[in-house]
Amino acid sequence: MDGTDRTGPRTRTSHTSARTRHTPSSTEPVRTCVGCRVPDSRSALLRVVVGGHGDLVPDLRRCLPGRGAWLHPTGDCFDLAVRRRAFGRALRVSGHLDPSAVAEQIAIHEQTTDHPQGTESGFDADEHPMRTQ
Repeated sequence: MDGTDRTGPRTRTSHTSARTRHTPSSTEPVRTCVGCRVPDSRSALLRVVVGGHGDLVPDLRRCLPGRGAWLHPTGDCFDLAVRRRAFGRALRVSGHLDPSAVAEQIAIHEQTTDHPQGTESGFDADEHPMRTQ
């Protein structure tokens, strides 16, 4: 197939800027992100479950009871999942789900994974590799 299905053409999301993309190994479980629908290793994804009051809860330790939805911890995948109402379908819940706790967790994750500007290598900083003698 050429990236199309019965709903039409799909755009593929790149996760190179997310710094969370892992290559799935043969022994590690693989899950599909509900936002971009790209399979990835379980360790690279954030598990989300439904809380007691119809709110989405990020399952950081991956041990909360109930059905879980898996999501890349990036703003792009989160926005896609919310826009397409993928959490309700993946978790098999009807009605409104409050995604604010998941949005906060993703914002925290993106802040902690971004590297400061001053720690670039010589090639990244000025496009010239560092010389050694």
